[in-house]
Amino acid sequence: QALATPVRQCAITGVRLPNYFLIGFGLAPHPKTGKPWQMPKLSIDHNVLLPSKVSSSDLPLDHTATALIQDSEGFEAKPSGQTPSQTVAGRYIVNQQSATRLMCDIKRKSYLQMLPHRWKQDTRFKTDDIVWREDMDHFVLDLMRKKTLRLMQYLSSKPAAYIAECQDFADVQGKHQPGAVLWLGAPGGEAQSTPSERPPPPFAMVKYRSAGHIPVYNLASLLGSEYLAKLRDSSKLFTSTMAVVKQKRNTLTTLMHLWQLMGYAASGPHQDV
Repeated sequence: QALATPVRQCAITGVRLPNYFLIGFGLAPHPKTGKPWQMPKLSIDHNVLLPSKVSSSDLPLDHTATALIQDSEGFEAKPSGQTPSQTVAGRYIVNQQSATRLMCDIKRKSYLQMLPHRWKQDTRFKTDDIVWREDMDHFVLDLMRKKTLRLMQYLSSKPAAYIAECQDFADVQGKHQPGAVLWLGAPGGEAQSTPSERPPPPFAMVKYRSAGHIPVYNLASLLGSEYLAKLRDSSKLFTSTMAVVKQKRNTLTTLMHLWQLMGYAASGPHQDV
């Protein structure tokens, strides 16, 4: 399914890839100044940051994007009577933290020259006013972590046994239909002495019976200590060293997102993921 997504071009490298391997960016108005901020489309994806009782279908397209600006910058929201304009469709950057970081480091003049031509022709805003966050690479990583946490909490709350608790890699062999292994680290920060308790490297795989290999994700690093603690507190399924996500139709979104998170974080400054 990743290869079947529409092909788009990376604004930095010029490479054309299925958009699963890219991060889409659009424009959203700042909640206080109204100036256009370039925001990742992750901010309006899968209700990642919406309250549990609110559906994204009930909100303007760029509501969560402006809410993210508000939350991160400490600004007050617009009066309820004001409805922000629709998010302007944007461009794509390859799904790597190093590439997003590069956009943070280039000069302002070069950044403006890279903007899509249709943005420059849009009369609703001035191109010179477009803002790119200086911490965008970390901002995108935090969005991906939030989404991962929500997806895991959703699966663990269902009675269909989408996630199974594991003690070690040998225990994985006894699980039915494993789609991915989640390495959570030794409970309570205990000493890591056995191979199963040592952090797996990026893009690690484990052999599963005679059916081939399945990916292993180091959630201790991919999620970070804050989100990992929230994940452990959300379900008893995440209290051991490992867990397995089953290969089922309803887990496909989660499995694909885990691979995206790995691909993004593995190119960042913390490559012990």
